[in-house]
Amino acid sequence: MKVLFVYTNINGFHADSYGFGLAYIMGVTRDAGHEIKLVSILEKEGYKEVTDTFKEFKPDVVGFTTVSSQWSFVVDLSTLVKEIDPKVITVTGGVHTTLYPECILETDKMDAVFMGDSEHAFLEFLEKVKNNESWESCDNIAYSKDNKLIKNKKKNLLQEEELNILPHPDRETYPFTKVMETVGYAPFHFTRGCPFTCTYCANIGLAKVYGLNRYNIRAASPERCIQELEEAIEMYPEIGTKYMVSILDDIFGLNKKWRREFLALYRERIKIPFVCLLRCDVVNEDFIIDLKKSKCHRIQFGLESGSDHVRNVIMDRKMPDSTIIEAFELTHKYKIETTALNVIGVPGETEEMLWETINLNRKVKPTASGCNIFYPYRGTPLGDKCFEEGLVDLDKFNDFSNERRQSVLNYDKEWLDKLIYYHSNWIRLVNNESVAKVSINNFIQNSKSFIKNIPVAGPLMVNFNRKFIYRNALEKNSKSISFK
Repeated sequence: MKVLFVYTNINGFHADSYGFGLAYIMGVTRDAGHEIKLVSILEKEGYKEVTDTFKEFKPDVVGFTTVSSQWSFVVDLSTLVKEIDPKVITVTGGVHTTLYPECILETDKMDAVFMGDSEHAFLEFLEKVKNNESWESCDNIAYSKDNKLIKNKKKNLLQEEELNILPHPDRETYPFTKVMETVGYAPFHFTRGCPFTCTYCANIGLAKVYGLNRYNIRAASPERCIQELEEAIEMYPEIGTKYMVSILDDIFGLNKKWRREFLALYRERIKIPFVCLLRCDVVNEDFIIDLKKSKCHRIQFGLESGSDHVRNVIMDRKMPDSTIIEAFELTHKYKIETTALNVIGVPGETEEMLWETINLNRKVKPTASGCNIFYPYRGTPLGDKCFEEGLVDLDKFNDFSNERRQSVLNYDKEWLDKLIYYHSNWIRLVNNESVAKVSINNFIQNSKSFIKNIPVAGPLMVNFNRKFIYRNALEKNSKSISFK
């Protein structure tokens, strides 16, 4: 069987990233003996690359992955390949189809969507297709029949013993070098899930899909995760010489036993500065010391909002200001860099509340701070509330890719413009910088983009800069600190 995988990140919020779910599916598909190919596109002009590859490769199945803001592009591409070969089978997986399988009713050019952990279900689906058997009874899929949604049962979530024997995510067919060159680090993702109940986050929605109150963390063993790192470093020796490791788990090391074993192995066998994501209310001094000993270079903390009402009532974060302040004080004490992640524009937020977020950022003094404009994901409590109460501009939502940089809610123009202003000027406002200083920073950033595009010399200069940054991180993490 030939399977063409397609990853879209058109006008995406993040730079071209590594789709872990898709990479796992690619890994199991390849190891099952199927022939695979991937096309990754970042703009609509890439549609032609998909259709050209489709004509040349002649796949039996085309598999997409999607988040909400990419769904319209996936439908476009599925339509294009169906026009070339109406018999080709097109399927889509990802968070959007898991939380909102009803999306299959929006097009007649998609044969099925997958929900949840689908590594085994996808292989069973391919086997049915290979044998010219009906795949409509396969687990984890939803499809349209007579304009009605059919949702099949889902296999149980994969647990440690099953995750331990899964092939590692594909980093061969998936152009991992290109990913690292674009994002500036080597991405890894070791655990699945997050047990917290933040109303704007996919994890609580995913829990409900499985009939759970919480989407508890599942992980392969620490040894298995270290082996994945070692395999990737052997394949790509620039990891550790030019690129740091970025652990993109939704929340790193919440299981204390797993974390301590993983970090001990990491110190012994990997020894590369890394970045991770954490909540302020899960860290204590022992945790921070362990991270520092293990070469943690930066922690990305979800500060989210400085308003107690927004953070704890609207977002259900259950976290006082004092907890946030203490977490940042610990990172300052042990000289670990931080990024504060914030969300603005949720329903019910006022400009005064937004300024509380800016002021809390100023108080905790993160190394860097970023802000997203709230986006209502279907299947999440806050997202569903927005749709149910008519707060979403549906025309804008159905043709929208500027995710987290603009709002799709029915706010008046003045507030929509203010949100864009605060998002665009976030760093200046948090750092309380002058307009002149911001202009200089913008000039520097524009110069970096210009330099990067200079033929031959540009990439060399960018690589030199990344190595310089990496060496500084290595030196910073090697400095002795008393851990009494």
